[in-house]
This record gives sequence, C-alpha cells and structure tokens, in this order.
Amino acid sequence: MEASARATIKALKLKSGDRALICINTNMIGGKMMLVRTLIEKFNAYIIPPVSDPFKSIPEKFEFDFTAIVPLQLETILNNPESSAKLNKLKAVIVGGAVVSESLKSRLQNLTVPIYSTYGMTETVSHIALKLLNGPEQSDYFKVFDGIETRVDSRGCLEIKGTVTNNQWIITNDLVQFHSEREFTWLGRIDNIINSGGIKLQIESIENKINTILKDRNYDGNFFLSKNADEKLGEALAFYYEGIETQKSEILQLLKKELSKYEVPRYIVFCKTFEYTTSGKIDKLMTIKNNK
Repeated sequence: MEASARATIKALKLKSGDRALICINTNMIGGKMMLVRTLIEKFNAYIIPPVSDPFKSIPEKFEFDFTAIVPLQLETILNNPESSAKLNKLKAVIVGGAVVSESLKSRLQNLTVPIYSTYGMTETVSHIALKLLNGPEQSDYFKVFDGIETRVDSRGCLEIKGTVTNNQWIITNDLVQFHSEREFTWLGRIDNIINSGGIKLQIESIENKINTILKDRNYDGNFFLSKNADEKLGEALAFYYEGIETQKSEILQLLKKELSKYEVPRYIVFCKTFEYTTSGKIDKLMTIKNNK
C-alpha cells in the first residue's frame, strides 16, 4: 500500500501540507489508499461520508488540492455549477472504481483541473497507471508508473510486476494494446467477451457506444450490459437500464438505428432502480438477480 501511495504522490506532484478531500468509502480500497497517502505525505485531510455530490455540503471557506472520486460522483458534481467550480480549484483529481465514459470525458474539457482515470486491481492494492482525461496533454493511453514492469501474455492480457506485487508477475484478464513501452490502451476484460452465434462482442466497447448514443439524446439513466444464456446463439447481449418502462420501445428503436445488428442487445430489462455497492458502483450481480 505504501509503495502504491508513493507512486501516486510522485506522479501527481503532490506535497506535504496539501489539502485532501476524502469522500469515498474508507472501508473500501480506494478510501483506504486516500488515508495511506494522507499519512505518508502528511496531507491535511477533510473526511466526509461518501455522497453523490461531496462538494454540495462543504462550506465555501474549505478548499482542497487533491481528491479521489468515482465516475458517478464526478457526473453529479458536473451537473451542479457550484460544485463544478469548487472541483476546478483543485490541483489534481483521480477517478476510479469504474470506466469513465466518452460522454463524461467530453464534459471535462471545460475544466482546468487535471482529471486522471486510474488503472489497477485488487492484486496491486491500488492503481499502477494513470490516464489524463482533459486539457491540452490529455491522452487515450494509460501511463505506467515508474518501477512497474509490464508485458502481454498469449491471450493479449496484461501482466504486471513491481513492488506493489511483491515483485511477482501478476496475470490479469485485462485485454490491452501497448503503444509504447509504458503506455497502453485498456480494451476490456477477456471474460467480458460474448460469443454470440459465433460473433465475438466486447461488452466495454459496446457500452461506450451506447453511452454516447443515449447521452446525446438526453437519456440520463444508468445502464450496463451483461450476457445471457441463449438457446439459439449460445450467449447474447442483455441491456439493463435504470428508468421508466415507457422509454423501452423508443430506446430499443434508437439502438437498432445506431448500432450494428450484432451489437443490438437481444434482451432489454428496465429496472425501477439498480442495486449499488457502498462505494457507489452498480452492483450488477444483485441487480440482475433482483430483476429476473
């Protein structure tokens, strides 16, 4: 944990005395890492319970240099001009716990505060690479921290070695494409590839397309894709949407119009509300279970 914390501090050029806002669950790894960074670098920390808009209830007199949030919090903050203005005063923000969609990324371009997406997993305790999402130096690639070795296995999945892994090679199920020795694109999870009637579909890629389609038409409900067993195709795409049932027909027609025929979900499930984890992420397994 210490090695990971120091790597983040170095990458973001944070220093002793910086003011850290801790607004994610400290029982989860992301919140714990914020505490570790605070202790190591002697940040001045302000800790609040995790809420969708952490800046909404914070008095104006409090200003911060650094925070870590999840995409759901980031989107909520951007919907509130006052909260967005407070966020924009920080030196650096890291966003983790879920993928930052292209539509959300586009909304960050009016901010001057650097917003970074993180890449990591349980085995590395925290992230081992960052991707700058906005500003003139924004990138499509994750940049690996110094001291981390990487390689790709025969499946095209990332392997990682460094102090954060006790100098043992860790095998992931993350499909990546390297663009230089220390920069890569995350393509998705190999276990999120659906073989639907012989056509291989990458869930993350299709989710990104659907997100852009829906946001451009002002459909703001949360959604995710999963795979269902299908008698005819073997596996098929399932689309879960948090919204009202009356939107089902129009959204389905929109997806049929904008996606290729293989990318259109075979199963459409509308949910009054999703299940969420304590860190604010969609609990996909529980949501699916409760909406069978």
